[in-house]
Amino acid sequence: MTDKAHGFTLLELLVTIIILGIVASFAVPSFRQMILNNQLTSQANEVSGLVAFARSEASKMQDGVVTVCSSADGASCSGANTWEQGWIVFSDIDADRVVDSGTDELHRVASALGGGNSLRVSGLSSSDGSFIQFSPKGFPLPESLGASPAGTLTVCDSRGASEARAVVVGVAGQARIARDNDDDGIVEGHDGNGVTCP
Repeated sequence: MTDKAHGFTLLELLVTIIILGIVASFAVPSFRQMILNNQLTSQANEVSGLVAFARSEASKMQDGVVTVCSSADGASCSGANTWEQGWIVFSDIDADRVVDSGTDELHRVASALGGGNSLRVSGLSSSDGSFIQFSPKGFPLPESLGASPAGTLTVCDSRGASEARAVVVGVAGQARIARDNDDDGIVEGHDGNGVTCP
């Protein structure tokens, strides 16, 4: 009796490698989309947590407000609507959007968003989207010039508004993740319109 060798032939191995290559060429783009979507969702959840934290800190105060603003240096408000560079949350006794030593207290510093993503604010306390302020009752403060106390914080990546995530803040200060209620592929902001990306 002769023993036969068991194993793969070179041809079978090549066919298997080709099939794996074809399957991988379909899987890699889907995997990339999943990573990008997870990053956006994580960042939107972080923003939602930021709003809840600021509102909670404001409700502990008797005087002043809690200010949330974009910050490039992690110590002061930048005055810009480019929140992707980072932001700070602080007790702002005189509500001047400046961290005054001795009276104001810095509560939280957030670093820049990853992935080259953007974060913009529309509505809420400032008409230019550079800050949000919460009163001791936990309500967002409207600006005297007519900015709405409700607003939207929108996180975008290079894919644009069709993949954007947003956090809607109501007039009572409660935050919720925005949804696509009209099935057009774009989530709606506080005003009921689809969000936009820079």
